[in-house]
Amino acid sequence: MQYENVDSTEMAEIALSQAVDEHIEKSQEIIDRISELENLILHWNQEDIRDLKKYISEMRVLLLNNFKVQIDNFINMRKIPCVHLPEEIRQTYKVVSVDKKGIALYGVEMDKVAYLSKITEHFNKKKAEMAKAAQAAKDKLKK
Repeated sequence: MQYENVDSTEMAEIALSQAVDEHIEKSQEIIDRISELENLILHWNQEDIRDLKKYISEMRVLLLNNFKVQIDNFINMRKIPCVHLPEEIRQTYKVVSVDKKGIALYGVEMDKVAYLSKITEHFNKKKAEMAKAAQAAKDKLKK
């Protein structure tokens, strides 16, 4: 294209058109990657919790940086394959999933990893402490 006979308005329109085309192409690549990650997350094989953590982390960054969307608002975390675990523990520790070795991905940011047995042990200890404190308060009121 020869630019000698093109005025500045037309040059600006051409530049804007090219920028929009590049943005659309980049956005489509991001959307494709998000779709791929969603598939990996929802069909995770439960072999290694670190893989799931990596997929979730990458998706979180892409969604926030490009669309200002929280991952929790994009994907239903309850659809992620997971062994059965008590709802109280799932809710208290925000457990996302557990791999075949018993290692859990948990936390509000979905970035913590620990053996489910340790999480359960901690939960039971706290529950026992709360029950003991409640009983002590009841006994104190009776006196």
